[in-house]
Amino acid sequence: MINSDLIRLLILISLPFLIDKGREFMRQRALNLQKPKRNKSKFDYFIIILLLSNSLLQAYFAIFLKSPNIYRDTGVPLKMSTSILRTIFTKNNENDINKTTFNDKEQTLLKKLEPYENRLIYVTYGEEALLECSYCDNLTDYLMFIIPNIAWSYVIMTSILGISTMLKRKSHWRTYGIIWLAGGGFLELYTFSSVDFSNLDSGGNTEFLYCTIEFYRRLSFSILSLAILFLDKIDERNNFEIINDMKRTLESIIYRGKALNLQRTSILRDSNLRRLFVEFYKRVEMDDNTISLDSEYKAAKNKALSKLNVENLVKEAELYVDDITKLKELGSDTDLAGRFYIKDKEILKVY
Repeated sequence: MINSDLIRLLILISLPFLIDKGREFMRQRALNLQKPKRNKSKFDYFIIILLLSNSLLQAYFAIFLKSPNIYRDTGVPLKMSTSILRTIFTKNNENDINKTTFNDKEQTLLKKLEPYENRLIYVTYGEEALLECSYCDNLTDYLMFIIPNIAWSYVIMTSILGISTMLKRKSHWRTYGIIWLAGGGFLELYTFSSVDFSNLDSGGNTEFLYCTIEFYRRLSFSILSLAILFLDKIDERNNFEIINDMKRTLESIIYRGKALNLQRTSILRDSNLRRLFVEFYKRVEMDDNTISLDSEYKAAKNKALSKLNVENLVKEAELYVDDITKLKELGSDTDLAGRFYIKDKEILKVY
């Protein structure tokens, strides 16, 4: 059963996680403030509009456009006779000059609410289930009737989650969002399947289970949309961060090349290892010659090379080296370029 005690329990369980994520968000926010802001694209604005409109829409439905429930709206106790409801409807009709009699839906609803068991079904599974489910004979039937509508709302929210997390800085929300939605769905299913009718109308306090769960579901969707909207990862890397990653990669290549040279030197100094080394590469050379003479290999190689502009790739590589060389000649202000220049020379020595 969803009540205030259960909500407080869930909040206490998730509090350490929320505090940790809050501290991480503040650290990332401080780092983002030090970086130049990336210009937003049209897709960025689309995601902002999508998440904001979904959050506002879910909050509007949760607060102002709730599912119909005459017992909640009128304050009539669940055990009261339906004649009181008829009296209230009659008074409402007197205030509305365009309505003098009950419509078909009101008459059907009042008739079905006469048994007390149907009233419990009404507050548990909603008005639509009581009125529209013609084949429902037991509680399981009513539960199966409302599951598609509930699942459809989760499908829509999952689609919004998938679209909004296509942005790199929001991609981490895909995992969190799936856990959020899956947990909410299982919690709803468990609550409906383990409902205890004896607690729905006890002590004069009626628990409107369907309306309560719908309220928290829409509220959770609204909060999730706002969280995705405002809580981003560290923004996409700028040019300096990309260059630093390239520098680290080049350093790794250099260190591996040096390790390879040390390995070859150690091998060639030992007569037995040198013999195995020579024999191994003789076999490799024979295998390469066999493969290179194969007609199918030649056809596949020519086909692959035809798709690549090798001359253009060589020219681009030469221009890249020339640009770094020119930057090195500018002086100490281009220290990073100087380090690249040195590393390029080291790579050429290695290979």
